Amino acid sequence: MTSESTPRLSGFTGVVLTARFLTELMLLGGLALAGTQLGTGVALAIADAVLLPAAAAALWGLFLAPRARRRLPEPARFLLEFALFAVTGVVLALVGWPVTGVVVAVAGIGIAVLTRVVAKDG
Repeated sequence: MTSESTPRLSGFTGVVLTARFLTELMLLGGLALAGTQLGTGVALAIADAVLLPAAAAALWGLFLAPRARRRLPEPARFLLEFALFAVTGVVLALVGWPVTGVVVAVAGIGIAVLTRVVAKDG
Protein backbone atom coordinates (compact mmCIF):
# COMPACT_ATOMS: atom_id res chain seq x y z
CA MET A 1 0.00 0.00 0.00
CA THR A 2 1.34 3.45 -0.86
CA SER A 3 1.04 6.64 1.11
CA GLU A 4 -0.55 8.44 -1.85
CA SER A 5 -4.16 9.31 -1.31
CA THR A 6 -6.59 8.17 -3.95
CA PRO A 7 -8.51 11.08 -5.46
CA ARG A 8 -12.22 10.89 -4.76
CA LEU A 9 -14.62 11.08 -7.63
CA SER A 10 -17.29 13.50 -6.56
CA GLY A 11 -19.60 16.04 -8.09
CA PHE A 12 -19.96 16.64 -11.78
CA THR A 13 -16.31 15.80 -12.47
CA GLY A 14 -16.83 12.37 -10.92
CA VAL A 15 -19.89 11.80 -13.10
CA VAL A 16 -17.96 12.79 -16.23
CA LEU A 17 -14.99 10.55 -15.40
CA THR A 18 -17.33 7.64 -14.65
CA ALA A 19 -19.09 8.22 -17.97
CA ARG A 20 -15.68 8.31 -19.66
CA PHE A 21 -14.84 4.89 -18.23
CA LEU A 22 -18.19 3.53 -19.40
CA THR A 23 -17.62 4.87 -22.92
CA GLU A 24 -14.23 3.16 -22.96
CA LEU A 25 -15.99 -0.11 -22.11
CA MET A 26 -18.55 0.62 -24.87
CA LEU A 27 -15.67 1.03 -27.31
CA LEU A 28 -14.20 -2.35 -26.43
CA GLY A 29 -17.60 -4.05 -26.40
CA GLY A 30 -18.53 -2.49 -29.73
CA LEU A 31 -15.34 -3.73 -31.32
CA ALA A 32 -15.90 -7.21 -29.91
CA LEU A 33 -19.47 -7.21 -31.28
CA ALA A 34 -18.27 -6.03 -34.68
CA GLY A 35 -15.54 -8.67 -34.63
CA THR A 36 -18.11 -11.43 -34.24
CA GLN A 37 -19.78 -10.27 -37.45
CA LEU A 38 -16.61 -9.87 -39.53
CA GLY A 39 -15.32 -13.43 -39.55
CA THR A 40 -16.47 -15.87 -42.23
CA GLY A 41 -16.15 -18.81 -39.86
CA VAL A 42 -16.43 -19.38 -36.15
CA ALA A 43 -12.67 -19.38 -35.55
CA LEU A 44 -12.14 -16.15 -37.50
CA ALA A 45 -15.12 -14.48 -35.82
CA ILE A 46 -13.71 -15.34 -32.40
CA ALA A 47 -10.26 -14.13 -33.41
CA ASP A 48 -11.69 -10.83 -34.69
CA ALA A 49 -13.80 -10.42 -31.55
CA VAL A 50 -10.67 -10.75 -29.44
CA LEU A 51 -8.12 -8.96 -31.62
CA LEU A 52 -10.10 -5.79 -32.43
CA PRO A 53 -10.67 -4.76 -28.81
CA ALA A 54 -7.16 -5.91 -27.88
CA ALA A 55 -5.67 -3.61 -30.52
CA ALA A 56 -7.79 -0.68 -29.31
CA ALA A 57 -6.85 -1.39 -25.68
CA ALA A 58 -3.18 -1.52 -26.63
CA LEU A 59 -3.38 1.86 -28.38
CA TRP A 60 -5.27 3.30 -25.42
CA GLY A 61 -2.78 1.94 -22.92
CA LEU A 62 0.25 3.11 -24.87
CA PHE A 63 -0.87 6.58 -25.88
CA LEU A 64 -4.05 7.71 -24.08
CA ALA A 65 -4.03 6.36 -20.53
CA PRO A 66 -3.17 8.87 -17.79
CA ARG A 67 -0.18 6.77 -16.69
CA ALA A 68 1.03 5.83 -20.17
CA ARG A 69 4.78 6.20 -20.59
CA ARG A 70 4.32 7.53 -24.13
CA ARG A 71 1.15 9.55 -23.51
CA LEU A 72 0.47 11.77 -26.47
CA PRO A 73 0.18 15.52 -25.97
CA GLU A 74 -3.03 17.31 -26.86
CA PRO A 75 -4.43 17.60 -29.52
CA ALA A 76 -2.90 14.34 -30.82
CA ARG A 77 -4.34 12.45 -27.86
CA PHE A 78 -7.83 13.75 -28.61
CA LEU A 79 -7.47 12.95 -32.32
CA LEU A 80 -6.51 9.34 -31.58
CA GLU A 81 -9.42 8.99 -29.17
CA PHE A 82 -11.75 10.57 -31.74
CA ALA A 83 -10.49 8.14 -34.39
CA LEU A 84 -10.99 5.09 -32.16
CA PHE A 85 -14.60 6.01 -31.39
CA ALA A 86 -15.36 7.06 -34.97
CA VAL A 87 -13.90 3.88 -36.48
CA THR A 88 -15.80 1.76 -33.96
CA GLY A 89 -19.02 3.55 -34.90
CA VAL A 90 -18.42 3.06 -38.61
CA VAL A 91 -17.48 -0.61 -38.24
CA LEU A 92 -20.59 -1.26 -36.15
CA ALA A 93 -22.75 0.44 -38.78
CA LEU A 94 -21.13 -1.56 -41.57
CA VAL A 95 -21.82 -4.90 -39.87
CA GLY A 96 -25.49 -4.08 -39.34
CA TRP A 97 -25.60 -2.24 -36.04
CA PRO A 98 -25.98 1.40 -37.20
CA VAL A 99 -27.80 2.75 -34.14
CA THR A 100 -25.30 1.15 -31.79
CA GLY A 101 -22.48 2.56 -33.91
CA VAL A 102 -23.88 6.09 -33.73
CA VAL A 103 -24.42 5.81 -29.96
CA VAL A 104 -20.88 4.56 -29.33
CA ALA A 105 -19.29 7.21 -31.57
CA VAL A 106 -21.35 10.18 -30.38
CA ALA A 107 -21.21 9.25 -26.68
CA GLY A 108 -17.49 8.47 -26.79
CA ILE A 109 -16.51 11.62 -28.66
CA GLY A 110 -18.86 13.77 -26.59
CA ILE A 111 -17.51 12.48 -23.30
CA ALA A 112 -13.94 12.89 -24.60
CA VAL A 113 -14.65 16.57 -25.20
CA LEU A 114 -16.46 16.98 -21.90
CA THR A 115 -13.60 15.33 -20.03
CA ARG A 116 -11.16 17.85 -21.40
CA VAL A 117 -13.41 20.74 -20.41
CA VAL A 118 -14.56 19.57 -16.98
CA ALA A 119 -11.82 17.30 -15.64
CA LYS A 120 -8.89 19.13 -17.27
CA ASP A 121 -7.48 15.76 -18.23
CA GLY A 122 -7.95 13.82 -21.44
